[in-house]
Amino acid sequence: MTPKKQDPIALIKPKKLENIRMYELAKEHLSEKMQELYRDCGSFNLFVSTLDKEKKKMIGGNHCKNRFCPICAWRKARKDAMALSVVMDAMHEEHDVKYLFLTLTTPNVRADEVKSEIVNMNNAFQKLFKRRKVDRIIQGYARKLEMTYDGNPLITTPLFDKKQAYYERLGLKVGDENPTYDTYNPHFHVVLAVKKSYFNNSKNYIKRDEWLDMWREVTGDYTITQVHIERIKEKQTGNAVAEIAKYSAKSNDMGVSPEVFETFYNSLKGKQVIAYSGLFKEYMLKYKANELEQYMEKDKNEYFYKIMANWRSDQSDFVLEYIELTELEMLKYNNKKFDEFDIE
Repeated sequence: MTPKKQDPIALIKPKKLENIRMYELAKEHLSEKMQELYRDCGSFNLFVSTLDKEKKKMIGGNHCKNRFCPICAWRKARKDAMALSVVMDAMHEEHDVKYLFLTLTTPNVRADEVKSEIVNMNNAFQKLFKRRKVDRIIQGYARKLEMTYDGNPLITTPLFDKKQAYYERLGLKVGDENPTYDTYNPHFHVVLAVKKSYFNNSKNYIKRDEWLDMWREVTGDYTITQVHIERIKEKQTGNAVAEIAKYSAKSNDMGVSPEVFETFYNSLKGKQVIAYSGLFKEYMLKYKANELEQYMEKDKNEYFYKIMANWRSDQSDFVLEYIELTELEMLKYNNKKFDEFDIE
C-alpha cells in the first residue's frame, strides 16, 4: 500500500500546540520526570529533505512516548498503521484472505461506569469470538478500543418506550428537556480476516442482523440497536487501516475539561487498546522481526539536507535550520523503507 505524502513539519505544528494545551490537564497525573518530558515533547525534531526541500521525513526528536500526548499518540498511530498495512498486504498475498470491518458499541455510560463498561465489553468480545460459527470462519482479527465523549445537549423530543431503558441508564427521566449527555462511548473497531469462500458460502456467511443478535446476547444488553459490518474492498484497505490505528482517544474529546480528561486517563491508562489474534498476531510478529520487508514500499526520495526544527520560545512555531548531509548520512537515510503511514 502506498502511503500518502504530507509535509511532516506542517502536520506536527498543530500537534505541538495541542501538546501545550493538554499538558495543563495532564500534569497532575504525571510524575515529575514525565511532566518534564511531556512539556518538552516535540520541541526538537530532526527531519531530512530532498534537494528542492519539498519532500521531508522525520528521523528523530525528543518525544515523551506518553499515550495521552497528542504528538506521541499521532506518531504511534502512524507507525501502527504502517505495520497493519504491511501485515494485511502480506496476509492477502500469502493466504488469499479477504477482510471485513466490524464496529461494536454499546449505549453511552456515565463517567463512573466507563471502567466497568470496558471490562464488560472485553469479556463480551471474547465470548463472541469463541462462538462456534464465528471461530470457524474468522482467520484472525485486529481490534482497537476507542473512546469518545458526548457533551452535547439532546434535541427536545419525547422519550419513546423502546428507549426508556437507555435513558434510565443515563439517569434521565421522561420529560427531561435538553439534558446534557455528559457521557462516554467506548467501542471497538475490528478488521476481520476471512477465507475467500466466506462470501460464497451461505452456511458460513454471517449477516448484519445475526452479528447484532450475537452482540446483544454476549453483552446481555438488548437495548443495543446497531452494529456495523461491511466488506473491505482492496481500494478501501487504507481507510480500514486508519480506523484501527488511529488514536484511542482524541484530544478534542479528552481536552474538554479537567474532569473529562481524568475520566479518559483513569479509564485508558494501562489498557491494551490494540490487540491481534490468529493470522494478524502471527504476521505482526513477522513484521517486528523484519520478515515482511518485501511488502514494504521503498522510499525513492533522495535526501540531501537534514532539518533541525526547534520550537520557538514564544510557543508559536518551529525555527528551521537546514544542514547538508554528509556522505555517511546520505548512506544512512537514503534507500530505506517507509515505516509510517500518514494519519492526520
